Amino acid sequence: MFKTKTLWMFLLKAVILYGLLALPLPFYNEMYGAFYRSMATTFFEKFGDGGLVKFEKQEGVYTTRIVILNTKKARADGALYGGSCEINPRYYGYVPTILLISLIIASPVPRKRKLVALLVGLILLYALILFKQWIILLTLCDQGGADLGLMTFNSFHLKLLRITSNILYKSVSPVMYFTVAIWLLVTFRMDDLRSVNETIRSAKK
Repeated sequence: MFKTKTLWMFLLKAVILYGLLALPLPFYNEMYGAFYRSMATTFFEKFGDGGLVKFEKQEGVYTTRIVILNTKKARADGALYGGSCEINPRYYGYVPTILLISLIIASPVPRKRKLVALLVGLILLYALILFKQWIILLTLCDQGGADLGLMTFNSFHLKLLRITSNILYKSVSPVMYFTVAIWLLVTFRMDDLRSVNETIRSAKK
């Protein structure tokens, strides 16, 4: 059974590590922003039939501008039909990443299990982050409608997209909840969770 002291030490380590990684240092934002744009470009530069997606660096709070264009459809003046939005990769990817890393490293489990948990956990987390980015692009297609002409949705798919968009795109919190769930899934076994529960109950007595 985990001791109460062990749980407090875990919390202390996790908070300190997260606090250090979450410092609002320009270096963190610039480095991660460049990584996010590169990763997103690799997966989504070609989108749909004739779609071209650009992830552009910009100044300000929203450090990345996403532009989606239909290379097969131009206006009378030659300009391509398109849409755009602005995001801050710090909140879309960096914060969930450092939360997961902090929780796993601080967890009172063997080092080998931590390494496996980090590998599997980051794979799962970035699958979620890329899924969220995909939803953002689909939302831009929805907003662009027939003018953009990249995607058509039936009523069911459109309703599903808008619900998912409201959950993932327009709020940061759900991804954080998923991050904690991923941490629990990849780091602990059922016996560990039972032990934690017993320790908490003992502490309340």
